[in-house]
This record gives sequence, structure tokens and C-alpha cells, in this order.
Amino acid sequence: MQISGGCLPSIGLKKGNLPRLGGSDTLTLHTLIAATAILGLFILIHGKSIAGETTLLSIGPRYGFSGKAPLLGKQQTYNFELFDVAATFRLPWSWPLGESPWSVETRLITSMGALHAAGDTGFMGTVVPDVALSGWNGLVSLDAGLGLGFFGRDKYGTQDFGGHVQIVGTIALQIHPIPHAFAGFRLHHFSDAGLYGSNALGVDLYIVEVGYRF
Repeated sequence: MQISGGCLPSIGLKKGNLPRLGGSDTLTLHTLIAATAILGLFILIHGKSIAGETTLLSIGPRYGFSGKAPLLGKQQTYNFELFDVAATFRLPWSWPLGESPWSVETRLITSMGALHAAGDTGFMGTVVPDVALSGWNGLVSLDAGLGLGFFGRDKYGTQDFGGHVQIVGTIALQIHPIPHAFAGFRLHHFSDAGLYGSNALGVDLYIVEVGYRF
């Protein structure tokens, strides 16, 4: 395996490709955006915000894999593997849900690592604002977010992502069975939402994550 490139390519659309939105990927992303916006509006109306500081919440390695038949989007050409490290930051805003043991938190998930498929390996990083529902004194949490993925290479074998910047939607379940440790399972969906044309393919990744919780 060889790591492609040297530095991260410049961000932007490929020349000559006009934005074209449509299809199931666009509908899925719009649905996720709408659901997040509705949840945020409900919290703002019905809950009291607790403002704190931005702190490092957790850090740890992750391993991701795909299948050729994704949950979302089109049939993929290859099986992909992801090896990366993710750091999650707790953002200042949170909302307790009444007298229940549950609360809503805002987070930022960042990651850096390598994506491998078809004998090719390239850099991949993500920046994803995230909303988490946390309960029972942090024993379990469910989070969802929408952000950007940055690809060191936009082509693996014959599968073309269309460009180096992709939209990433994520959802995960985490448990924290012992102090300062966590384990979880996450779904990443990468898509250009039609921005690079109808021939570009995204990828679904199923990610196992463990690490240290501060």
C-alpha cells in the first residue's frame, strides 16, 4: 500500500462540473439537516441552556469498513477500510431535559487517518458539528451530526468520489461502562450530494470506536 499525494489538495469543485442536486443522497441529507434543525428549535423553545467551556471530551482510535451494498446512496465499486484517530470536543451549550437523567449536548468531532480500497491508500480527515443525547450520568449517548470530509485522493481504483471535499453525515451509539473509557458503533455516510455530477460515488462506513474519555 502506498499513501497518495504529499499534502492535502486544495478545496474546491472540479472545473467544468456545475452543481447538480437531486436523487436519494440529496433527499437523505436534506432530511438529516431538517431533523437536526427541528430538534435544535425544540430545545431552544422548551429548554434552558447551560453555557460552559469548550473542552476535550474524548480521544481514541477507530476502525471502519464498508460493504458494496450501502444503506444509503448507490452501489459501491469496492470495499473500503478506514484507520483513524478521532477527538471529540464538548461545546459550550447543553440543555437538561427537565428532571430526567437525560440532557442534550453540542459537540465537535474531528478525525485524521487513512482510507484504503482497491490497493490505494489516501489521507482522510473530518470536521463534524454534532448533537448528542446523553443519559444516566453519561453511561450511554446517542449522537448525530453533519459536517465535511477531506479526502487526500478522490479516486480509488475505478471508483470516483468526484472531488476532494465531501459532505459527511454521522450517527452513533456509545456506552461508557467504566470511568474514563468508552466504546461505540458509528455510521458515516459520505456524499457529494450531486455537486460533482451524477457519476460520482460516495461511501458508507461502519465504524467501531474505543478510547479514553476525560
